[in-house]
Amino acid sequence: MQRKPDRRIKKTKVSLHNAFYELLKTKNYSDITVKELADRADITRKTFYLHYNTLDDLLWEFLTTYYDDIREQIGGIDLFSPDFNYLAFFTKIRNLFEEHKDLCQKLMSDQNSRYVMQRAMEENENKTFEQVKTLFDMKPEVLNIYFHYYTRGITGTFLEWFTNSDALSLEKYVDTIKNINLQMRQALLPYRKDDTSSEK
Repeated sequence: MQRKPDRRIKKTKVSLHNAFYELLKTKNYSDITVKELADRADITRKTFYLHYNTLDDLLWEFLTTYYDDIREQIGGIDLFSPDFNYLAFFTKIRNLFEEHKDLCQKLMSDQNSRYVMQRAMEENENKTFEQVKTLFDMKPEVLNIYFHYYTRGITGTFLEWFTNSDALSLEKYVDTIKNINLQMRQALLPYRKDDTSSEK
C-alpha cells in the first residue's frame, strides 16, 4: 500500500511552490537563487535540499503539477472525434493559460526554464499517450510517431500563438489547426477501435 505524503512535507512543498510562483512574477527564472526562495518560503536552504537537488527539480514539479491539473480539466476530450469542437477546446485551453499569462511568457523567454518547460510538456504528452493508445488498433510504436508529431506541433504552435496572440486571432489559429487535424484524423480513422471506424 502506497503511503500518503507526510503532512509536513506537503506543507513545505506548498510553501515552496507559492514562494516560487511569487518570485517568478517579478524575476527571471535564471536570476532566482535557492537562498532567496528559502527565505521567502520561511525555510532553510538545508530544508530545500532535502526535497530538491536543484531549482530545475522544483520547476519540473511545479510545471508537471500544472499540466496534470490542465489534463484533468480537459480529460476525456477526443481530438479525433468527428464532432470535436475545436473553438471551444482551444478557448478553454487559452483561458487556463490566461490565468498565468505573464508567468508563461516569462518561462518561455528564459532559456533555462524553457528547457525544463519542454521536458515537462513531453512528460505530459507521454501520460496522455497512455490514454490515447487504447483507442487505436495500431502498433504503439507507429501510433507514437503520429501522436507526438501532432501533439508537439499543437503544443509548440499554441505556446507561440499564446505569447504573440495579437498577431493572429484565436479563430484563425483554430481554423489552421483544424485543417491539419482533419488530415491526421483521416490517416488514423481506419485504426479506431470504436464505431467511428465505420466512416472509413
